[in-house]
Amino acid sequence: MVSEKLEAKLNELLNGELEAHHIYLQCAAWASENKFEGAKAFLLVHAAEERTHMMKFFSFLDDLGAPIALKALPKPVVDSASIRDLFLRIQDEERKVSTHIYEAIEMARDEHSYETDQFLQWFAAEQHEEEKLCRQILDRIDLIGEGPNSKYFVDKELAALAAA
Repeated sequence: MVSEKLEAKLNELLNGELEAHHIYLQCAAWASENKFEGAKAFLLVHAAEERTHMMKFFSFLDDLGAPIALKALPKPVVDSASIRDLFLRIQDEERKVSTHIYEAIEMARDEHSYETDQFLQWFAAEQHEEEKLCRQILDRIDLIGEGPNSKYFVDKELAALAAA
C-alpha cells in the first residue's frame, strides 16, 4: 500500500512517460520532414520504448489497486534548427525524467514503500542508459562536424543505432 502522495507521483511519472512518447513521435516527424530517415527510425523505436515505460507504470499502479489518472497532453513543439539541437532537446527531456524518477525514489524510501523503491530502480538504471545514449549521440554529431556530408553521416549513425 502506498500513500496518496506517492500514488500521485507514480501517476505523474506515468503521464511523463506518455508525454515523452508524444515528444519522441513529434521529433520523429521533425526528422522525417528534414529527410533524416535514420533519425526517424531511431526516434520511432524510442517513442515505442516510452510507451512501454508508461505501461509499466500503468500495470504497477493497477497491481497496487491505486487509481490511474491520465491527463491531457500538451502539443509537443519541436522547432529545432538542426539535428544537434533536436538531440539537445531530447537530452533535456531525459534529464527531467531522471529528476522525477529520483524524486519518486526518495519519496518511496521516506514512506518505506520497498516495493515501489524496487520497481523504480529499473527506471533509474534505464534513465542512466538514456542519458548516456544522448551524450554518445551528441558526441558523434560533434565528431562528424558540419562538413558537406555531415547530415548524411549523422543520419547513417542513427540508422545503425535504430537497427541495433
